[in-house]
Amino acid sequence: MKKIGIVANRDKDIDYKYTRVVLDKLLDNGFTVIVGPELNQIAPPSAVVSTSPFQDADFLICVGGDGTFLKTARQAYVHQKPVLGINRGTVGFLAEVEPKDIERAIQRLAQGEFQVQPRMVLDVEVIRKGEKVFEDIAINDAVVSRMALSRILRLRVSIDGKYVDSFPGDGIIISTPTGSTGYSLSAGGPIVQPDMRMMVISPICPHILYSRSFIASDTRTVEVTIDEQGENNAMVTVDGQEGFALEPGDLVLTRASHHEVLFASVSPVNFYEVLRAKIHKAD
Repeated sequence: MKKIGIVANRDKDIDYKYTRVVLDKLLDNGFTVIVGPELNQIAPPSAVVSTSPFQDADFLICVGGDGTFLKTARQAYVHQKPVLGINRGTVGFLAEVEPKDIERAIQRLAQGEFQVQPRMVLDVEVIRKGEKVFEDIAINDAVVSRMALSRILRLRVSIDGKYVDSFPGDGIIISTPTGSTGYSLSAGGPIVQPDMRMMVISPICPHILYSRSFIASDTRTVEVTIDEQGENNAMVTVDGQEGFALEPGDLVLTRASHHEVLFASVSPVNFYEVLRAKIHKAD
């Protein structure tokens, strides 16, 4: 692991203050630094400018919040490259390294003191009239929800073709263990250790009192359809990044991918210690 690609969110890292620190410390520790054209102006002369840093690098470091981390990880997933996050967001469940710890984190990378943690990924498809019209991956979650100002949705959920129930409300979240501390948590879903393999299905603002989250094995396929005909104004969104408008009769299929996304960690900290720290930080 000698070539490290850098991704940064300028809106989170104003004037690339911490990105510059990362660049300098990587070079000081003998790494080859690869940046995209957007970082060309701040990159040292010895950095390699590439139009495809995700392909050319062995390892990715991103500077930003959890949204930046997810966006980076989604691209790194295609090339099966590990990602380490420098947190410039609010909470930072995914971006592990705080700015004050950048130098120590890079020293650990140089010394090989890091772990690569495979995380479950979801394959998401929309089937319309028997044809696939949308496909993507979700590292955190796939969400079927109503659009702004639309009426309540009644979503019909099945697992492996077996009917589970219909849920009237604002939508349904299908989450990975990684995503259990995201939107799913806000909807009342359970917190799941990120190295597990399962899907958490959580109704959003359900209009039935008994409705609770439930768990499906990673060997299953979760199927969601609009349980009513006519105008529905619904959409499916993956990782809060990509959205696709649904039509009546569309079938949303979610299943575990055959591949995993690779998260890097330089701090062998108990998951629950991190969870407590981040939850209190959010408060």
